[in-house]
Amino acid sequence: MKFHQDTTAEFRKLFGGQWAAPEYRQIELYTKKRQLAFFDEEASAGTAPRPPNPLSTLVAFSLLESALEARDLSLEGQPLWQKYLSLPKKSVTEKLVAEVFRILRIYRTVALHGDGQMEIHNGSIKLNCTHNRCALSLWISPVGLRLIESFVFYYLDSFRQPYSEAYIEAMLMQYFLDIVAETKKFADEDRVLYQFRRKYDFNRHFRFDCDNPKFAFDGDQVVFEIGERYQDKSRFPIDFFVAIRDVLHIIPVEALTRGSLPQSELELWIARTPDDHSLPEDFRTRFGRETMIVGLPMT
Repeated sequence: MKFHQDTTAEFRKLFGGQWAAPEYRQIELYTKKRQLAFFDEEASAGTAPRPPNPLSTLVAFSLLESALEARDLSLEGQPLWQKYLSLPKKSVTEKLVAEVFRILRIYRTVALHGDGQMEIHNGSIKLNCTHNRCALSLWISPVGLRLIESFVFYYLDSFRQPYSEAYIEAMLMQYFLDIVAETKKFADEDRVLYQFRRKYDFNRHFRFDCDNPKFAFDGDQVVFEIGERYQDKSRFPIDFFVAIRDVLHIIPVEALTRGSLPQSELELWIARTPDDHSLPEDFRTRFGRETMIVGLPMT
């Protein structure tokens, strides 16, 4: 049995990137007085938790750094801190990306620095070193590192997706806020991370695609017909793929107030497509349908 358990764990590690597995994160409803007894101390004597393999996080940093340099060749060859200072920070998305670059810069520096220290203690990966006479420190949970890698993937992949800048910003904002929640300590030349205020309580864990929403214009509002069963935005984070005035929009339900959206905000959610209505080919399977025949067995 243990062989099969180990094989399953290894299989997930190698091929489970697209699985819809639960994400386990810690939450503190009040100040904790004591910790759970996680294991038999005698049975685990002589062993200690090991930091995760840094390769995936270092690759995420490398991909992000390369993409940013490709967009601005003047960044190439600059020291990492100067590179962070030179990154564009006009839009919210640019500011979010810059702060994640800043976090990854500490990870990369500690991992490759001769005096860098990396250990796991009390559920946190603790990274510390002194670089150019500055104390760098990052204490973050393993889940936090996976969230950072996910942030980088989503951002880099967003350029080929039809979602608008406002949609990408909302998604990356939720990733970043969750990353900060998993960060126990942070210190670099500027000490603290940039603080953001989110516009929407956006569900990044899963989304529901809806390509046949019913809507109507009511004064300066666009009103969507959402059945009572689907009113809970946290349980049903719906993206409405809807052509309004012959232009495709992708509108997240979190942008609606009691099912309504001001017409003045429609431009925020215009899909980024080659024309006004065409989606990429890989969306075909997401909206495919078979007509159900009443009374016909499903087997």
